[in-house]
Amino acid sequence: MTDIQAVAVVGLGAVMPDASDPLAFWNNIQTGRSSISEVSDERWRADLYYSADHSVRDKTYSKIGGWVRAFNLDAFKWGIAIPPRVLQSMDMSQQWAIDASRQALTDYGYPQRHLDPERVAVIIGNTLAGEGHYNSTFRIRLPEYMEMLTALPDFQLLPETTRRALLEGLQGSMQNRVPDITEDTMPGELPNIIAGRVANVFNFSGPNFITDAACA
Repeated sequence: MTDIQAVAVVGLGAVMPDASDPLAFWNNIQTGRSSISEVSDERWRADLYYSADHSVRDKTYSKIGGWVRAFNLDAFKWGIAIPPRVLQSMDMSQQWAIDASRQALTDYGYPQRHLDPERVAVIIGNTLAGEGHYNSTFRIRLPEYMEMLTALPDFQLLPETTRRALLEGLQGSMQNRVPDITEDTMPGELPNIIAGRVANVFNFSGPNFITDAACA
């Protein structure tokens, strides 16, 4: 490519560990703050998934990372029209994208400063989806887990009333822990919807898509 054109950055937005906006993130850098810490139970339970022994199957040998904590997308306060039921089904990756975009637009001066929505594209780097689909998949495949349980010889030796109570208890526990699967579940979890959410809530009608950015 020989046609080189300048690109201007006119607005910034960010949702980072220990920083809800770019200024807080920059202050953390200047003060040398480390935002790497052990995982909390809200994200995933180390007692279930972690083992210091690298040879243990189906375990992770690391429990540290940079975690976005106590995030709240206050759509009503910001004048963003998202029905509560839809918001409840939206993965955090979609919510972070909306907040970071709102910050960047505010930094630019929108809506007081003119911006033609017909010419605004939304392009977001992402990989896979967020974390909501793991829970949904867990609930959807519950019948398979229950079938595996009922096929165990030791389970079949239990009294019928005990077997029924265990299966009903497992099903009830799953239903209480993981939200119902509704028509909002899939669009709330699909990675390609992230850019579409941003375009939708800010009424941008240019192209919108995600690109696989791996760990970027």
